[in-house]
Amino acid sequence: MIKNRNNVFLTTFTVLFFVIMLLTSFSLQGIAQNENENNVQKLAVINGEVITLDIFEQFWELIPDSYKVQLNKEDVLEQLITQTLLIQKADELNLREEPEIAFQIKNAIDQILIQALLEKEIIDKTVLSDDDIEMYYEENKENYWQEEEIHALNILVETQEKAEEIINELNEGKIFSDLAKDHSTSSSAAEGGDIGFITKGTLKTEIEEKLFILDPGEVSDIIPIENGFHIFKVLEKNPSGYIELDEVKEEIKYQLLPIKQQEAFDKYLEEVEEKAIIEKNTDLLKEVD
Repeated sequence: MIKNRNNVFLTTFTVLFFVIMLLTSFSLQGIAQNENENNVQKLAVINGEVITLDIFEQFWELIPDSYKVQLNKEDVLEQLITQTLLIQKADELNLREEPEIAFQIKNAIDQILIQALLEKEIIDKTVLSDDDIEMYYEENKENYWQEEEIHALNILVETQEKAEEIINELNEGKIFSDLAKDHSTSSSAAEGGDIGFITKGTLKTEIEEKLFILDPGEVSDIIPIENGFHIFKVLEKNPSGYIELDEVKEEIKYQLLPIKQQEAFDKYLEEVEEKAIIEKNTDLLKEVD
């Protein structure tokens, strides 16, 4: 029992550690307000600095939902208090003024600003129209060709005699999936012999020659191969052809959107650079070790 409680503690500690690292990355200039500010709902006051309800809510929104289920809000507040105390100690030591740390702070702020800029100017403004999706589909139609496929059940046994017995039982009305569970040596036996959809060209030629000529509901002849004897039953059959646009629309969106965003970014950057005055002294690069 103690061991289980320790495991829970360690899991919670790990999550909280992740959260505090996440929160810290978004709070380079501190999280607290001065205590004498009016009209604030104070959750905690640390050496005169206030953690307000609004600040807490902002941090809470940053936490992924998958982590929230493991967190207690009071624990997160304690982490914010700890963070405030540590920032106060860092300020007592004037760490913000140290060149290396100041550079890291500036770099982190710059990255946050760039991310915000890209979200506002590129991500939020890049949308895909139905025409964009249809054009991409037509230009890349060869990627959406589907070979003939069948959905089948399979029984694999070791001897011809056993296979013939099973054929007889099928002719007597026995259910194929039940016989697969009872007699098949294939890994699909537990699923009633269900091997899912098989695309033409993925199985041995001697199997496909007898399998793909069947219609849904039909059972194959016994098919001997080196490791035994197969019997198949076809459940569904899809002819070869192009996958319909509606079936791959979401897939195309997933593929096309980053392309469109990159194109928008390239154009945006080009416009920014055209309006900028940029001077370079590449000779100085030689001085860098």
